[in-house]
Amino acid sequence: MISLNDYIKPEAIVTGMKAQTKEEAIKILIKRVFQEDNSCCGSVSFEDVCREVLYRESMQTTGVGEHMAFPHARIAGWKKLSVALGICNEGIDFKSLDKNPVNFVCLMVSSLDEPYVILQTMASIIRCLRRMKKSGGSFENMDSRQIADSFTSYDVRTSENILAGDIMRPVKASVKLDSSLEDVARLMHLNHLDVLPVVNGGDRLCGEISCLDIFSYGMPDFFKQLSTVSFVRHIDPFENYFKIKRGVKVKNLLSKDVSAIAKDATLLEIVFQLTVKNRQKLFVVDEGRLVGELDRFNIIDKILFF
Repeated sequence: MISLNDYIKPEAIVTGMKAQTKEEAIKILIKRVFQEDNSCCGSVSFEDVCREVLYRESMQTTGVGEHMAFPHARIAGWKKLSVALGICNEGIDFKSLDKNPVNFVCLMVSSLDEPYVILQTMASIIRCLRRMKKSGGSFENMDSRQIADSFTSYDVRTSENILAGDIMRPVKASVKLDSSLEDVARLMHLNHLDVLPVVNGGDRLCGEISCLDIFSYGMPDFFKQLSTVSFVRHIDPFENYFKIKRGVKVKNLLSKDVSAIAKDATLLEIVFQLTVKNRQKLFVVDEGRLVGELDRFNIIDKILFF
């Protein structure tokens, strides 16, 4: 394992970064990479890196949520991983997954020969920032040397292990036990979701509710036993549905066989649940509290595409 301090140098940290857009922020940090150590660049130019990083950003935001963004690129001819950090107190709009402005920007450029080093480094930096936040720390009043040293003090190292907490997405929507069926349907419609987590006080995960649960509610038992309904032509399966749905709450419908996975679950455990167990979505929990979500797209997005 390699310490983050092998990658993060005070000279490559821009404090009080002034950038109005994410494009400006990215170019400031790329410039800092070339100023700090151009031995890693090989024959790759500043313009080449700008083009590759901005192209990657145009395909999908690297604003992962929690006020963090990780613009990056893998470039043929680049020598080794280069990292530059930008701290922007005012916040930058990265079109992040959780809609929040970004205050911490980490630019990473690597060679094509190191497919996982960017993701591994990002995961380690996120862990460090979360530990810092949990202990009440902040980069806001630190200089570049103090920021670099903080990665040593929190003793987070890059590792081959990718965990659920590293690649999870923010929870789009959740419902309570007393939420109405109308509320559930509205959230599913607005967010294009097939399943929603059910939480109680303190955001503790206690179940899930899916479109299948809604469709099945009130369906006669004999109907579920039929192998075909092709012989029936003139019955509306939802004819009585709107009559019985009034007053129905999530607690009447939820499944307690919830697809939960621990925040520190490994990538192998995640893939096992999504494939062998055929889970459509996994809800990531930290000591029972809902903190994120995962699905098969996450694997494509973060592991095979990121």
